[in-house]
Amino acid sequence: MRLILLMSFTILVFSVAGATVGRAQAFQTKAPYAFLIDYNTGTVLFQKNADRPMAPASTTKILTAEIIFRELAGGRLSLDDTMPISAKAAREGDAETGGSSMFAQVNTRVRVEDLLRGLLIASGNDAAIALAEGLAGTEESFAILMTKRARELGMVRSTFTNPWGRGDAGQKVTPRDMARLAVHVINAYPQFYKYFGEREFTWNNIRQLNRNPLLEMNIGADGLKTGHLAKSGFGLVGSAVQNGHRLILGPVFS
Repeated sequence: MRLILLMSFTILVFSVAGATVGRAQAFQTKAPYAFLIDYNTGTVLFQKNADRPMAPASTTKILTAEIIFRELAGGRLSLDDTMPISAKAAREGDAETGGSSMFAQVNTRVRVEDLLRGLLIASGNDAAIALAEGLAGTEESFAILMTKRARELGMVRSTFTNPWGRGDAGQKVTPRDMARLAVHVINAYPQFYKYFGEREFTWNNIRQLNRNPLLEMNIGADGLKTGHLAKSGFGLVGSAVQNGHRLILGPVFS
């Protein structure tokens, strides 16, 4: 039921790509957090607790991807480079333990591009850990990079302690900060943003559909990322384009 309410609210706000601030602000929602902006102008169309800290769940993976995108764009990393799948990545990213996974096998090496697809389409915790360890050595070192990068992007109220959305007490974001991140990713990395909108991904002979349900609803949605934790509920940082007009929702949790 909470997921249905979230989807209903998201479809509602994305159905008004030409909305005025007044019309959007007239919306009512039971979701505790929500933030809707116009991508081109930065105009805030709707906000609720936009600067209150919250647990980001797997929407965390947007920043994990941004750091990898930056390395790729700077030529310090290639899509064809490979990264090892450690025992930790395989164990903590194992879907059988209740987490989302791309089903990468321990002691193998996986191309960066495949890890990105596993991260953003299948929401693989194993992919997030492998990317973090491959770039920074450990999850902890990568988390330091994440918070540093967040500050560079103006995400002044957000702090990260892991790359995949584990519910650590210290891992907090705000809806305004996550919307800022989404705008940056869309603007800075058009060549990589496409991964968010791919509908499916197969790895280890296991086909998984993109976890973003809005992609199938013909409302112009092309990203970004869902998330779920028991304490925060179901959530989405989203973007959609209608008639050349893009909106960013980030994030709404219910």
